[in-house]
Amino acid sequence: MRMSRPSAIVLALAAVILSACTSLRAQQNLPLKPATEGPAYRITTIPDETSPELFVALAFSGGGKRSSAFGYGVLTGLREITVNYGSGPRPLTAEIDVVTGVSGGSFTASAFALQRDALFDTYVDGFLKFDLNAEIFGIYLLPWHWDWALNPNWGSNDEMARVYDDLLFKGKTFGDLARLGRPFLGVQATDFANETPFIFSQDTFDWICSDISSMPIARAVAASNGFPILFSPISLRNHAGNPDATCRRPHWVDEYADIEDELSRRRHLAQLAQNYMTQRESSYVHLLDGGVSDNLALRGLVQLMAPATENASAEPERLKRVRHVLIVSVDGQAEPDRKLSEVPYLDSIFRILGAVTSTAIDRYGFETLIHAREMTDRLASGIARRDCPMGSNGEPLPCRSVTPHFAHVSLRDLADGEARARLAAIPTGLTISDPDVDALVAAGRDAVLCDSEMRTFFASQPGIVLPPLPATCRAKTTSASIRAARK
Repeated sequence: MRMSRPSAIVLALAAVILSACTSLRAQQNLPLKPATEGPAYRITTIPDETSPELFVALAFSGGGKRSSAFGYGVLTGLREITVNYGSGPRPLTAEIDVVTGVSGGSFTASAFALQRDALFDTYVDGFLKFDLNAEIFGIYLLPWHWDWALNPNWGSNDEMARVYDDLLFKGKTFGDLARLGRPFLGVQATDFANETPFIFSQDTFDWICSDISSMPIARAVAASNGFPILFSPISLRNHAGNPDATCRRPHWVDEYADIEDELSRRRHLAQLAQNYMTQRESSYVHLLDGGVSDNLALRGLVQLMAPATENASAEPERLKRVRHVLIVSVDGQAEPDRKLSEVPYLDSIFRILGAVTSTAIDRYGFETLIHAREMTDRLASGIARRDCPMGSNGEPLPCRSVTPHFAHVSLRDLADGEARARLAAIPTGLTISDPDVDALVAAGRDAVLCDSEMRTFFASQPGIVLPPLPATCRAKTTSASIRAARK
């Protein structure tokens, strides 16, 4: 029986798709080997050209393109500020030691860590105003993108990683970042099995006995943006049980595991590391959206800093020179839907889901902010006591002054009014309108200059040069802090 022309075309198309599927395979993370070229991707080992007197870390929140744009605006504001620690005026963006990002914030954090000053020439038009929703629709509606539906080695988020790579990363890996030096990048996803943040760094990859140097940055960002159901997880191989791998057991794990306090965060971190290191040979780590476990990217920052800063062997000479520690939570999240109280009942499933998820994120976020502020104080205090004489109780006494600064930069730093209400109403998503992008970038720039904690930090810096205070600042930016910052 002769096959009809349309049927032949369909079968030919299916054959093309199936043959393409067999050739696509997501790049796997490699086992750790004794000889690895270049510096390992750790905060304490990559090249560092920032001023040793200042330690700066920025955490970029989730929230789709609205957070990406707001976070980029914060960077533009910091770039307008210069400080001078003896080697001439430098923009504050050149003094950033660490950036972490989750979900939408991971785009800005990763692009800045890779591109540095070049980011400010291309990011708005090349990424923020690019229609990512069209790419998502294409993955699900166009047959030539259906590899993810037929190939077990290729998922819908592998397709998105390819899109992100074309737009931002151009095949670059964490090994490339290691050679560039600071700022150190910590992309945060959520480990589905352990229900905890998973940070892309060599310190975390030690737990799964893997080498991060060959890992594409785009795959980490895809994992961080892997919204459940819409995108497939990004999966890593846990090589801890691989006899051919050279596993490195972090020195602090046994020390922290022996802490008796069952509520100790360090003990919890050691237990988490041991969960990974005791897996059998055939095991995996399945990663999805980082906002599920922490939408502020601060828990990942805390996890990164705890072993590095409390280890006496980590950068001892450099840490003796630190005088200021600045941790900035760059929060581009949408504000709560206050209009819910104005309706007699909730008739939309999407509104209900939005309210439920926002409530969990906001409450969890508030507790995370408190913890991050405490971590900033402990970090500064620990540095101040490093290599200092012992007191009568056997604890080292502070022998230098290290000032902690913690700032939460958000739309709340801007004055109430119609303009801020419009900003708060901009939806979260991977595509937003060009005017909304421009408005959020301007808002981020103004917010970091308006924030009262940032103004206090500015006032403490040598040779500081600031732009004029934006007219959009809310009243909490006191005249006293403004005068101090302008001295």
